[in-house]
Amino acid sequence: MRSETMNQSSELSEELKQFSRLMEIVRTLRSPNGCSWDLKQTPETMKGFLLDEAQEVAEAVDKQDPLQICEELGDVVMVVGLQTRIAEEKGTFTMADVLRGISDKLISRHPHVFGDAERGISPEKVLDMWGKLKIEEKRQRNRISSRMQESGRFASALSAALQIQAEAGSVGFDFPDNASAIAKISEETRELQADIASGTSDALLEEAGDLLFSVVNVARMLNLDPEKALRKANEKFVRRFSKLEDRLDSKGGFADKTIQEMDEIWNEVKREE
Repeated sequence: MRSETMNQSSELSEELKQFSRLMEIVRTLRSPNGCSWDLKQTPETMKGFLLDEAQEVAEAVDKQDPLQICEELGDVVMVVGLQTRIAEEKGTFTMADVLRGISDKLISRHPHVFGDAERGISPEKVLDMWGKLKIEEKRQRNRISSRMQESGRFASALSAALQIQAEAGSVGFDFPDNASAIAKISEETRELQADIASGTSDALLEEAGDLLFSVVNVARMLNLDPEKALRKANEKFVRRFSKLEDRLDSKGGFADKTIQEMDEIWNEVKREE
């Protein structure tokens, strides 16, 4: 028994090692210095590859060729890894989310193994139970609020906000036009200003969140990716700050410089762009 446990532990360790190795390779391929082909892939372009690889698995099974089945299953896992990495970059979900989701689903779909349902039921009863469980899962999945809750687990809060707003908009709960969405930013700004004078830190956090949520809404209505917009803003700020720092280096650095002096140089940098 001890030997069997040690073997299982060793196999698990090797599984984790090789899975981590695969994801590291995929992340390298998608890095700025990675592969140009991998970098240009999107969920849409990868869809066809997933279907192709699944078909090749089926063909290998028909041939009853275990070595080819092993290889083709590896290709499927690679496509899943690449799709997931693309999602990670967008901040929507991670491989941990994918694995957690399927694990949770398997447990919920097998109450006769992991829960309190009757043990040892026949395959026919299992199929009947699955049918009922899937109907309930589909009902929950079709609820807008359930889909919003799922989006709330996105790695990026900006992407989550975007998806939550899109879900609300899908049933008509949305601003009638861009102007109304922009006006909401002003409203939330005033509420934040009011709480700065008298609110608690919790109230300020809430109002700051409302303001950010409103800005994401405007980006969505203008068909802009808020993640991309913020990334570009970050890059622009860093680029301008670098030039500010360069110019201050010749004047003794930041020490003893007033905000007015720094603002003057900052505005010069902006005008020169």
